[in-house]
Amino acid sequence: MFKGKRVLGLIPARGGSKRLPGKNILPFNGKPLIAWTISAGNKSIYIDYLAVSTEDQEIQKTSIDCGVSCVISRPTELASDQATSVDVTFNALQYLEGKVGIFDYLALLQPTSPLRKVQHIDEAFHVMSEKQAQAVVSVCQTEHPLEWMNRLPSSLSMDQFFISGHLDKKNCTENDISYQINGAVYLVKVSTFIRSKTFFPKTGTYAYIMDRRDSVDIDNRTDFFLAECLHKHRGGFIP
Repeated sequence: MFKGKRVLGLIPARGGSKRLPGKNILPFNGKPLIAWTISAGNKSIYIDYLAVSTEDQEIQKTSIDCGVSCVISRPTELASDQATSVDVTFNALQYLEGKVGIFDYLALLQPTSPLRKVQHIDEAFHVMSEKQAQAVVSVCQTEHPLEWMNRLPSSLSMDQFFISGHLDKKNCTENDISYQINGAVYLVKVSTFIRSKTFFPKTGTYAYIMDRRDSVDIDNRTDFFLAECLHKHRGGFIP
């Protein structure tokens, strides 16, 4: 519980990944990938109930074997590329309300962040408490300043790419650090989520900063290889 309120941990795990088929249950340093997130969620001192939402029978079986409180069999329309985490979360909240009641806080934990540990989840809750936040989202520092990035047109012309002074390292200071969402932890008050229909309400959202080494979000084989190498380098830590 968090401040005497019930907390739901939700792991969305679609089976139909195109870039890396079956990624959520691929062997990752001796366990199915999703097992690392389930383990971290179960160890959090704040999460009362941990559920996996999936349409895939293998993910369902693996999740049960790994010790989740509940597996939610999501409808087909929520298993497509077009389905959003917001849609999946609304479905999960509605399903669980009839089974185990209402929750006050939600922790969305993507299974593609195996380097996220229980300490990261609990520290994000500390930010929620300290800031009296409506939502907390995990971020990490970008590799390069935003000033070094821009879009390219189909012609690949860089005429409009460079903005005066942006590529001058002398103009980049410690105060110019940029951050990106890393996909590891999303915390939100359920009432705020239902009202705003987003994990990023316009007011009251704060960042929880994670190290880049803990922030690999697996989307393809390169990400998977990198995350597994980092994990092995640390001796296969316990989440």
